[in-house]
Amino acid sequence: MATLLANAIVNGEPISDASRLGYYIIIATAGHDTTSSSSAIAMWALSQFPDLLPRLQADPALIPQFVDEAVRFASPVSHFMRTAAADTEIRGRTIRKGDWIMLCYGSANRDEAIFDKPFEFSIDRKEARHLAFGTGPHVCLGQHLAKMEMRILFEEMIPCLEGVESAGELEMVASSFVGGPKHLPLRCFMR
Repeated sequence: MATLLANAIVNGEPISDASRLGYYIIIATAGHDTTSSSSAIAMWALSQFPDLLPRLQADPALIPQFVDEAVRFASPVSHFMRTAAADTEIRGRTIRKGDWIMLCYGSANRDEAIFDKPFEFSIDRKEARHLAFGTGPHVCLGQHLAKMEMRILFEEMIPCLEGVESAGELEMVASSFVGGPKHLPLRCFMR
């Protein structure tokens, strides 16, 4: 990514230093905050659902589903604002060209019209794709790297774990943009 940004050309011109720096910062923070928050929620899930760890140990092919559900459940990016490009209607509401739209990812990822039991952590979801990484032209470019990092982390960690239990209360970061666990006291028992 760094090489692509360093050599980026838009409309025949290199991008400005300010734009390049902005993209580097976005990549660094987005890659860190979302992956760490989702990984922490995955660990929280292991502490809350005792049948989950043995199931993942018995069938490591479930780890990608575990990662995907952790990202859906965490929804670390709270929202983004967009401007409507054209008049449209969504669920009976008129949206006019130029209106600002707030996309609330956590809400979308718990939409009862889309997900069965959306407030439960379940690695068996098949019905819909979550929107934690966005969609369409605004989809997160780093989503594949984030999922790969988490998959490798849990492929290596899960076989070594005997158990995970809570050692205190989960405390979330107070944020209206990017959030996740601030404190997640756990005890991990190794094999």
